[in-house]
Amino acid sequence: MGYKETFFWYDLETFGLDAQHDRIAQFAGVRTDTDLKEIGEPVVLYCSLSDDYLPDPLAIKVTGITPQIVQQRGLPEKDFLGEINRLFTESNTCVVGFNSLRFDDEFIRNSFFRNFFDPYEREYKNGNSRFDILDLARATHDFRPEGIQWPVNKDTGYPSFKLTSLTEANDISHIDAHDALSDVYATLNFARLVKEKQPRLFSYFLTMRNKQTVKEKLITPFGPMVAYSSSQFISEYGSTRLILPITALTNNSNSVIAFDLSQDPSELIERVAAIDKIEQSRVNQDIVRKSLQKVNHALEHNVDLLGALESAQRALELSISMVEDLPDIASEAKQLLQTRGIVKISVNKVPFISPLSTVTGEVADRLHIDMRQCEKNYQKLRETENLVLNVLKAGNAQKYTTVDDVDFSLYSGSFLSSSDQERCRMIREMGPEELKDFNPSFDDPRLHELLWRYRGRNYSEYFDQEEMKKWKSFCAQRIMKPLGRKAIDFSFFIRKVNENIRSKDVSPAEKDLYITLEKYGKELAKRIGIPYPEYYS
Repeated sequence: MGYKETFFWYDLETFGLDAQHDRIAQFAGVRTDTDLKEIGEPVVLYCSLSDDYLPDPLAIKVTGITPQIVQQRGLPEKDFLGEINRLFTESNTCVVGFNSLRFDDEFIRNSFFRNFFDPYEREYKNGNSRFDILDLARATHDFRPEGIQWPVNKDTGYPSFKLTSLTEANDISHIDAHDALSDVYATLNFARLVKEKQPRLFSYFLTMRNKQTVKEKLITPFGPMVAYSSSQFISEYGSTRLILPITALTNNSNSVIAFDLSQDPSELIERVAAIDKIEQSRVNQDIVRKSLQKVNHALEHNVDLLGALESAQRALELSISMVEDLPDIASEAKQLLQTRGIVKISVNKVPFISPLSTVTGEVADRLHIDMRQCEKNYQKLRETENLVLNVLKAGNAQKYTTVDDVDFSLYSGSFLSSSDQERCRMIREMGPEELKDFNPSFDDPRLHELLWRYRGRNYSEYFDQEEMKKWKSFCAQRIMKPLGRKAIDFSFFIRKVNENIRSKDVSPAEKDLYITLEKYGKELAKRIGIPYPEYYS
């Protein structure tokens, strides 16, 4: 007997904004049926911190969740994530949040990877999927705004899609913003409002969970114009533009490159021509090389030397004329995917794609979409020679800057072999004593270091004297010089905490919060053997 589909609504509170570096503080969730009626009790979990991580005081100021709270109420990270994995992997579960695809889900993926859970399996296996109410809100505002109040950001004049703004405008209870469970219910109740007022749009967007459905709408190369609703298009009118799908990448089947047809395509067309010139120059240089080989052959064998020299000279003149401005052209080629109007769409992140027929005259007028100009730009791009080929090459050649460390290697490393996946399952099921003597021959070399860190983060009390010395050294290095791009170091932590303790502009409640953080910093320093500067005390 098949399982009925359910939605699991969830939210995270975190100790920072970098999903690769920062840690989760709190998880909350509640399960509903497809009519959005609750089934089962809500879940609230906290995750304790290991000594190789330092939380951001600003994040703690926002959430009010201190390290002491998670140490008192929290589970070790492996158990915390094990419970989340159990909830998410129940058959036919659609996991839903507000901005969860770009924020919360990234924390879940990276945390799963660090703790030997499959980072992706819960998103697709056994009828499972994921969804995001933020993009539903944007699309509803643009296509079916009736029956819902849409707040405006007073500073920008743009529609505001902050959860707190949407709930306040629509009289939805949201008492404790930045408490995970409160945010879960706020998200759920806003989704109920959309489903009540615009049920057809709600149901349509749910079909975008299937990436094959998205691909069928983003026909490449040069498929028909479609509407795409995205935060990158936000204006005073809405978040939807008409786009031309150009190509799907061959090295990442989930990525499609498109063009925003509200933009002038001239710059893109010029850069494509520049790349063509580079390619032609390479061809000419090859001709020169072959011509010089003919000259050498003629010299060696004393045959048709004059003809060979004339051929080499013509090839050389042509090559020189083509490469006079080659450095600038090469620079342009590198920037191809940064050209104004280029759009990158992840088909596995539930993008809101709708057919051209949905952009009626009334919708186009309200969103200020110039249909005629979009059609002209569409035709210009379709007539551009080698556009698809050059965009595809540029897309496949993209290289992303990554931190050279196993904790940051989720996307830079390869997928695990089936043998390593089995070893990961064994690790999750082992206790600390078993893990101490477990030294498997991993196929993926990253997992050796990851296993040692996993033991330290969850079972450091089982380390022997030598292992503990190594662990404390590692923790000290991570606290003093963290690797995350936005990570704070111990010096910054101490300075910000003490500035706020001494500030006359900080409320008594906030001052108590920073005193609590000061205490945690001193305790952490003592545990891992690093000094706490006396002049800050």
